[in-house]
Amino acid sequence: MKHLIIVIIVGLVLSPLTMLAQTGTAISEKQFSSELDAYVQQSMQAIPEIPSVAMVVVKNDKPIFMRAYGLANKEAGTKADVNTLYYIASSTKSYMALAAALLDREGKVKLNDPMTKYAPGVTFKTPIPEKVTIKDLLTHTSSLRNSPLVWRLAYTGEVDDQDILRVVADGTTYDDQNYGKYVYANLGYNIYGVLLKRSLGKKWQDVLQEKVFAPLALKQTTAYVSKARAAKLSVAESYLFSPETGTIIRSPIAKLDNNMQSAGGIYTSIADLSRWLRINMNDGKLDGKQLIPADVMRSVHTGYADTVRDSPPFTGNGKYGLGWQIGKYRDENVIYHHGGYAGWSSHVSYLPDKKIGVAVMINESTAGGRIGHLLATYAYDRWLGTETAENYAKQMTDIAEQYGKMKQAQIASFRSRASRTSQLTKPLADYAGRYSNDLLGNLDISVEQNTLAVRMGNIHVVSTPFTEKESIRVEMNPGQGEVIKFEVSGAGKINSLTYAGVNFTRVVR
Repeated sequence: MKHLIIVIIVGLVLSPLTMLAQTGTAISEKQFSSELDAYVQQSMQAIPEIPSVAMVVVKNDKPIFMRAYGLANKEAGTKADVNTLYYIASSTKSYMALAAALLDREGKVKLNDPMTKYAPGVTFKTPIPEKVTIKDLLTHTSSLRNSPLVWRLAYTGEVDDQDILRVVADGTTYDDQNYGKYVYANLGYNIYGVLLKRSLGKKWQDVLQEKVFAPLALKQTTAYVSKARAAKLSVAESYLFSPETGTIIRSPIAKLDNNMQSAGGIYTSIADLSRWLRINMNDGKLDGKQLIPADVMRSVHTGYADTVRDSPPFTGNGKYGLGWQIGKYRDENVIYHHGGYAGWSSHVSYLPDKKIGVAVMINESTAGGRIGHLLATYAYDRWLGTETAENYAKQMTDIAEQYGKMKQAQIASFRSRASRTSQLTKPLADYAGRYSNDLLGNLDISVEQNTLAVRMGNIHVVSTPFTEKESIRVEMNPGQGEVIKFEVSGAGKINSLTYAGVNFTRVVR
């Protein structure tokens, strides 16, 4: 998923880093760890909104830096450690794609087969041609669209099996003109997860456990939130900046089993991410043992679709493999996949030719994404000797002003919206009730705090006024304002509403 707000890290003068050598200078592991440790700590002091950071750097077949900082749970005061679990959002795709490559090797779900082959009994309202393959789903080249399916699986959690099959069948559209063109989205992986259940009778979560987690001994990695908590594992909580309070708050969208999805549905620890990087960097080997066939690992790291990336830190022309982006960092090849969700940020990457990899997980999303990227590139540049401390200090100083201005702008925008006068013409109770759409599901309106509150599955928000008659503003996804407009009949009755350009019919008053 895209980060809700792209923010760059606040800067400080990094006096302990003035020892940093000029470009091209070799560095010992001890010195590297000492300087990276100082940099992470100073970054967290610069951005006190960041609750915790978990980071690992792997060289060849061992971690040379693995530490966690800050609080996994601010309210309880629980400290993060290398065994704390974080949600990694879209970084999940590389795990799911590896499972897909293994199923292909076994002949169970073939990558080059038509996707419809694995949808027995599903009649698509829009015909899907046979040329759309499983590989197209996993390389973002299928040209399929189905926003309601993505919304349900990743956010609301309204995911009854039969209901989801109906949404797949009725809501999936196809555009032949865009077939074969790379357009990054969650949908292909979402559909693949549904097809696994339909064709193999197994949930995608259980396929991951069987094909990836268990063979690689990823004992602190799971696609079930409930199992992590039942096992009493340390699970980080999620946070983001609130312009209403001017502080960090708990993310209003919790991750539960029902909105963990095959495009973004894994909790893992930095200790397990260390193993994951080593497996990928060494063609399926770990501690001298070939845990995944080398040809399978090479297949997921092969580029199948042309891409152009414009978001840092790895920009420019590249390729998309199976669950991995393939591009350049400076003059080095880089393989990576990042993740972001309300309250979570993850960075996973490695330089295959240099045999060095970095993973950073942060339980905050307003500034967390950019901070994770900055820490990762610092690690690469410091180890390779390709950048100086002065340059990184200047980046931080420049970014400090941007970050401060962003927060003030958000606060001012919220206060402006809060001062609006309601444009609802009827008593609030007249708007309350359940509204339904065949694809998007149910939307419940109630009266709370002298205004209207809205619930869709796991999502619950309180509205603010909007400028049009009979409308309210909501942020179902934090930081992304949308309008709900009620339709008032000539008789003065409210029988429907429009949200996200879609009509919902009132079914319960």
